[in-house]
Amino acid sequence: MRRFDFLDDVLQEIERDRFKHPTLLVQERMEILWLKAHGVKHQQIAELLCATRNTVQRTLNLYAAGGLEAVRKVRRRVPAKALAAHRTELAAEFQQRPAQCLSEARERIAQLTGIRRGLTQVREFLRQELALRYRKVAAIPVPPPSTVPEHAATQAAFLNTELEPLLIEAQAGKREVFFVDAAHFVLAAFLGYLWSPMRLFVKASPGRRRYNVLGAINAMTHELVRVTNEGYSNSQSVCELLQKIGSLGLCRPITVVLDNASYQRCRLVQDLAAALHIELLFLPSYSPNLNLIERLWRFTKKTVLNSRHHATFQEFRQTIDQCLDELPTTHRETIRSLMTPRFQTFENVPLIAA
Repeated sequence: MRRFDFLDDVLQEIERDRFKHPTLLVQERMEILWLKAHGVKHQQIAELLCATRNTVQRTLNLYAAGGLEAVRKVRRRVPAKALAAHRTELAAEFQQRPAQCLSEARERIAQLTGIRRGLTQVREFLRQELALRYRKVAAIPVPPPSTVPEHAATQAAFLNTELEPLLIEAQAGKREVFFVDAAHFVLAAFLGYLWSPMRLFVKASPGRRRYNVLGAINAMTHELVRVTNEGYSNSQSVCELLQKIGSLGLCRPITVVLDNASYQRCRLVQDLAAALHIELLFLPSYSPNLNLIERLWRFTKKTVLNSRHHATFQEFRQTIDQCLDELPTTHRETIRSLMTPRFQTFENVPLIAA
């Protein structure tokens, strides 16, 4: 039997790598050397590590031939990329008809090429060879009489000729622009994603109570003015909000950007706005992407509601209020980045074929 001598510095490296080396195979090899250095017989080493005597012998042969450098060297077998020959065909297929899941992608690849691979290999092929990513499909709100190109053209014209000139004035300190919208927070389960070792559950609430927040956010300072209730948002709520904006004592012209809800376009609201010298600018129909405050509502749900259970409605309401109260302090930098006045438009977006 060959004799192996392990110097102290070599033993220190073996002891470290048997636990901390990033490759599990190398950790196992170092454990074999560690046990060998402490006089454990080959058969006992194999039994302790649930390995074979051949594995033990191969590891010792590697060490005898090249030292620890040879033991750390792992040769990975790279399978032949049979699907690479079909890259062009498959790229065209998945661009025209994206797959909903890996199982569907595997079946379609097998039908087109006659090659069947495991789900892990399919995932790597889609990511590495076809540059595909698993992305959530987004919706484009479109008024029923319009097509997507027509609606996109309407939004672009509004953005270029009406909204952006006002924002340029606001950036120059010549105007105050507020974006207005109502959020209806229902006491229910807001489900989200978490990094966790297992799937987690939250208690679902009955969803019979809601907290309405009608808000106006300043496009430049990000100051939030809001009116809240537990019933309904109506023209009285909008009038109360306009009065709060008017009471801020702003010395510059004020424009309020809002959607086309009927209770916001009524005569009562328009007359009060005229009396307060507030200009009302109504967005094109079905245009939440042009309303900055929509981002605030998404931020609020994600920050304090997603994957959280609120035992009482009072706690639920206090959580929302606390988040909105902390916009100028705790969430200041996040809101400043989130409220950048750049808008999603839909002139050249890929659509799923019907």
